[in-house]
Amino acid sequence: MKIFGAVGLNGSGKDEVVRYLQREYDVPYVSVGDIVREMARENGVLLERENLHRISAERINRFGGDYFMRLAIERSEQNGWDTAGISGVRTLEDVSYLKDKFGCDFILFHILVSDPRIRYERTRKRARARDPQTYDEFLEQDRAEQSLFGISQAIKRADYSLNNDKSIEHLHD
Repeated sequence: MKIFGAVGLNGSGKDEVVRYLQREYDVPYVSVGDIVREMARENGVLLERENLHRISAERINRFGGDYFMRLAIERSEQNGWDTAGISGVRTLEDVSYLKDKFGCDFILFHILVSDPRIRYERTRKRARARDPQTYDEFLEQDRAEQSLFGISQAIKRADYSLNNDKSIEHLHD
């Protein structure tokens, strides 16, 4: 199996990259965020960022830092996919698991947006209830996710960086 992973901060365009691979190259994908939201719905928990972080932290503490990545790969294997995109690689353990399991058949893309205000504006446009309402809340969310997941360590292990400072068409190119 060949795996394309996307890592980046909130609002960077991780899901857009894997959706693009699906549309243009018929690469199915799994979103780690979708897995966490499914868990919340199954337990009757509101889909608010604090609740999703709590669920993530509980599962990571109980089952290990690569827990959600193992679930994503399990889904891919159960579906019999030869290739898969995974949005939401978050922890160093995620990266290590994927590199150990797939070797050179795993490629990790860091979706980079150099200005946090661009990411903030993009989250405002998508208008999800779980997204922060102010720029200060957005920055606090970044700090909380760094503390919980250590995303910067996963980013350092990326094979490629895709700059998403400009338009969606630029990203696709």
